[in-house]
Amino acid sequence: MPPIKHWLVALFFISTSSAPILASTIGLSTWYEFGFDPDHSPLAAGCQPTDPAGVPCPAGISSTFLGSSPWAITTDSPVEITITDALLAGDFFDVFDFGVLAGSTPNVGSSGANCGLNPSICVNAADISHASFALAAGAHSITVGVHEFQILGEGFFRLDTVPEPSTFGLMIVLPALLLCWRRLVSS
Repeated sequence: MPPIKHWLVALFFISTSSAPILASTIGLSTWYEFGFDPDHSPLAAGCQPTDPAGVPCPAGISSTFLGSSPWAITTDSPVEITITDALLAGDFFDVFDFGVLAGSTPNVGSSGANCGLNPSICVNAADISHASFALAAGAHSITVGVHEFQILGEGFFRLDTVPEPSTFGLMIVLPALLLCWRRLVSS
């Protein structure tokens, strides 16, 4: 058995790594799944077993179960939160940051549409409620209010960095400059 010093060093490195330690801490560019049911209404909860007191969610495709709400993140630059309903159409959401409304997804009604449990499909489905909102750089504490159509259900959200205006400008200007240069060379 390794000496206690080795265990303490390992524990130090695990606790100071960049990976989230708490289940309620979230990172960038990952779809996170939350659930809702009458026991947690009107707010969404994390999914069991990551959130032991949460909703028993079926596993989404290429997503991670959220721990208990609120969900925390600190960013160095602005981010965009994208949120989508899953499975059957009809549910819509309010996104709160430290209890302040950041935005709401539209009430699209219950058309009978079903996007399954793939957030990449659900976020592009016209009949499924989804939206994106900008969040400033800094600390965030996310909670989701649910306007449920079904008694229970799931949804997903993700946070992605927002390109800085100068980077976005280069994404537009650089291809235009290359096109002009190509025309000059071919003339």
